[in-house]
Amino acid sequence: MRVVCIWLLENGPTNKLADLFMRYSPQICIRGERALFVEIEKCRNLYSEETFLARAQVLLTRAKQKAVVRIGRDLTDALTLAKFQKNVIEDLPLAALVDFVDPFCRDEVVQKSVFNLITAFTDLGIKTIGDFKKISAPQLVSRFGVIGRFCYNRVHFQDFINWPIWTPEEVIEEKKEFPYFEFYGELEPILFELKTQLDQIFARLFARGQRMTGLQIKIRCEKLSTHPNFIRTLDFDFFVPQSSAKGTLRIVKERMTREFERRPILSPIEGVLSRVSKTVPISSSQKNIFNNDEEKFEQIFSIHNQLVELLGKDNIFQAVLTEDRRPEKSWVKQFEAPHSVNVVNPDFFERLPERTTYLFKQPVKIEVKAGFLFIKKKRYRILNWDHQIEKISGGWYEKPETIKDGEIKNIFDRSYYAVELEGHQRVSVFQTPNRDYYMHGYYG
Repeated sequence: MRVVCIWLLENGPTNKLADLFMRYSPQICIRGERALFVEIEKCRNLYSEETFLARAQVLLTRAKQKAVVRIGRDLTDALTLAKFQKNVIEDLPLAALVDFVDPFCRDEVVQKSVFNLITAFTDLGIKTIGDFKKISAPQLVSRFGVIGRFCYNRVHFQDFINWPIWTPEEVIEEKKEFPYFEFYGELEPILFELKTQLDQIFARLFARGQRMTGLQIKIRCEKLSTHPNFIRTLDFDFFVPQSSAKGTLRIVKERMTREFERRPILSPIEGVLSRVSKTVPISSSQKNIFNNDEEKFEQIFSIHNQLVELLGKDNIFQAVLTEDRRPEKSWVKQFEAPHSVNVVNPDFFERLPERTTYLFKQPVKIEVKAGFLFIKKKRYRILNWDHQIEKISGGWYEKPETIKDGEIKNIFDRSYYAVELEGHQRVSVFQTPNRDYYMHGYYG
């Protein structure tokens, strides 16, 4: 048996590397984010070991990964040679016994026993695997029992190690090859084909009980000297999971329109590929025939995604209600994806007075004198002053603060009024216990 170990010098994408090496052997396993094992014994008629090593270096260079590659007679042999960067097993340090006994780091109890064995033999001057192999099995068993026999069998390759099963991740993708010179990059034919591909993709996702959160679209053009960027890759990371082709196509159209305006297509398009990059599971249940809340939420999420694509993720947020009774503190911004919707009893809104359209982050102190409202030293005539429409108050446990220099911070005792000014502009005004007035916002 001949096994190749690719030991990454830093943690890396071992799953992606395993996909690359699938072309050389179907028997592959990985160890965390550091090691990749490929069995090449049964493929020796297709390529030599030297050819494989040369191709492996090319693949690692393309993947921008630095690694040590070694070939051994089994998995532990290749692992230890690559990890400690040695060429023969006899030169390995005694610490390599841990990888011989437990190459996939599965049993902490066994590892602890092997560490004790390593410490004992190091004190006796045995520092390499070559020195350890000179010790007979009866001596090891009499001193260390089962663990000594286990180490002896592993370094002499008398035990067979089962490989953990690794299977490549299933990829959901659809592609279409176009006839030569069919079109040069018009948006409509591409969107027409993407609609067909997305319909197929969402049908497959629905059957698996999944929704799409990441999508990659590749547009391959004819390779010409005047068109260096002949492959266009568009990656979409959706703000909320997508479940329909219609809403997804709107987002794709928005991105592609900007892409084609910025970098026009200069050669005929040969093919379009759509690949799902990320998914999330959904709970499959029967459709509720008594209301259409699910459809409404999907429409809201679709609009959310379009706004994120148009304005940017940092500019779109949800207003989440808090338990604070002060209007300026009654909600906070939530930038995370709205996977869940808080449903509020509609009767709650019927009991609330009309709210202002525009609310100040910090209430502005004003003066009320002789039928006029003075806002930042500018006078406005009062046309109508409604009666008290709302009053909020708080207790001692909310730690109210006093007003200093006109700045209001933690004041809960407020009496709100709706005031109509000249020009028929309505504003929201409240009064504090010390008879100071503040403007909190205005109606649109």
